[in-house]
Amino acid sequence: MKLVSKVNSVRISGIGGQGNVIMGIILASALVEEGYYVVQTQSYGAQVRGGLSFSDVIFSREEIDYPKSENFDIIYAMHQLAVSSHYDLLKKNGILIIDKSYVKKIPKEIMRATRKIISEEITNITKEKLFSTLPANMVGLGIIAKVSHILSLESVKISMKKYMKEKYHRINEEAIELGYKLVNRSYYLKNDDREYISRGFE
Repeated sequence: MKLVSKVNSVRISGIGGQGNVIMGIILASALVEEGYYVVQTQSYGAQVRGGLSFSDVIFSREEIDYPKSENFDIIYAMHQLAVSSHYDLLKKNGILIIDKSYVKKIPKEIMRATRKIISEEITNITKEKLFSTLPANMVGLGIIAKVSHILSLESVKISMKKYMKEKYHRINEEAIELGYKLVNRSYYLKNDDREYISRGFE
């Protein structure tokens, strides 16, 4: 059986104030740089700061006819609330990226869905290496670029500069590079021309 959908999707989820929305906007822009059709949306909880918020990025080499996704190839979870709320939206064999600085418990059900779990103390490492937690979201973009093969580091940097003030370009470039170097594992997202394997893990 062949995969029907030609669309891939990423959800970046955290709490208000962690920068997940701008992270999604920059990721979407970087994917446009790579030649994809892209749709980016965001959702805020009742509290702008401290409540659950997330940004979705849908992309394809073909035109996108429906701007939403019900499950995701990649979920980037910046907070425990994000993991608890969205873990069941990850596709089978999808990629789960966790900021272990804020996520202390991974639901056991995730292990039945995927083994592609990247868990790092992203915020703490950002503070240690760059002396600030603010660019932790850019470290996250570097990680996404590394683990997923969907875009280049250069595209992320180009897009970051469109949305960040010039005085912050250098630290955010360093953050993107830090994220790229932080992890060694990488995976390919499901290719629509491959046959879909319904059992087991890759």
